[in-house]
Amino acid sequence: MTEIARETFYSHFGADGKVRRSALIDFMQDCCTISRSEDCVIGPIMRSGEALLYVAYRQVDLLSQPEYREKLTVRTHLFESRRVYGKRSTVILGADGRLCARSYLVSTLVYADTRRPINLPKDKNDALILAPAIEMEYTPRKIDIPGSGGTHLPPFTALGCQADTNGHINNARYVDLGDELIPRDAEVKQLRCEYKASFMPSDRIYPAVYEKDSSTVITLSDDAGNICSVLEYIF
Repeated sequence: MTEIARETFYSHFGADGKVRRSALIDFMQDCCTISRSEDCVIGPIMRSGEALLYVAYRQVDLLSQPEYREKLTVRTHLFESRRVYGKRSTVILGADGRLCARSYLVSTLVYADTRRPINLPKDKNDALILAPAIEMEYTPRKIDIPGSGGTHLPPFTALGCQADTNGHINNARYVDLGDELIPRDAEVKQLRCEYKASFMPSDRIYPAVYEKDSSTVITLSDDAGNICSVLEYIF
């Protein structure tokens, strides 16, 4: 298990006075990045420049709001590896030990030059240190998209400031985009993100919003109409 300390500051809060959902994901990503770099198997592969890590799916349960200048503890660990993809648990704890957020992540290593998935040799996969998965609901990796009833909105352009060191739009920035398309006062208890293909800076992103009884599904498509990402907000 990897553990880091974080503290909430002004830049982490939105106009509603609450910590932005993307800021919580940034905290989780910081912890996961350190965990990967310290791993005896994945660390050397990442440092060599041979591999990049792509997120395929993320589920975040939002349980309590951090306060301003609250000292948080972020913990993460792998709980399953199938050579081509891994599954990771991450939690954010408040200063009093309460659970603020928990996450289930599916990711894969890809070759930096081809962006094709890496199939870890069995001996390296077996050498990975795993810990039991945390207790939570584990939702399916595929998010169902309603067959009709969606509202197609004007496209917007992916920006360079949204990209990370992999060169594509960072997965937390998709949540910033999704947050623009739900009511400002929405109480989100769970967020699901399915990543099919990456957007690059200057790409046009075409959103469609599907309202359901207690949730909203958002698709983000490219110029060709291919759905590159699906977000689901459960209220």
